[in-house]
Amino acid sequence: MTFHEKSAWAMGILLILIGGWYVNTVWDISREMEMTAPPLLALAAVATVALIAGAVVSHIVIALVDPEAAEGDQDERDKQVLRRSGNIAGYFLGFGCFAGLWNYFWLQDGNMLFHIIVVSLIVSQIAEYALTIIFYRRGA
Repeated sequence: MTFHEKSAWAMGILLILIGGWYVNTVWDISREMEMTAPPLLALAAVATVALIAGAVVSHIVIALVDPEAAEGDQDERDKQVLRRSGNIAGYFLGFGCFAGLWNYFWLQDGNMLFHIIVVSLIVSQIAEYALTIIFYRRGA
């Protein structure tokens, strides 16, 4: 397993956990308020710090377990896999942004627009990591 594939596993799991926590927290707050929760800086900050800390720790562990793979540069296969997975993940982001704008057009809820865009960012990154893993496993 390459360093990039290990990284995709670690980051995908982290983003599913932290992103899921973020979405669940916003959902709960919205239900309590009986309206869409506004953007919460403290919540976004906690999620961001947790993601950064998790990324640093996981990549240090990956590098300690397999130092040779961590030192290697990207070869042509790595570049192709990362470029392809990033390209396809962009469609997820674009679809989510369009959905957020469409929702805003009809409901005029700026808070919902914000949360739809954040979820789109999370989903597109998870898709990129999942596609990276799939393409490495398929040998594409």
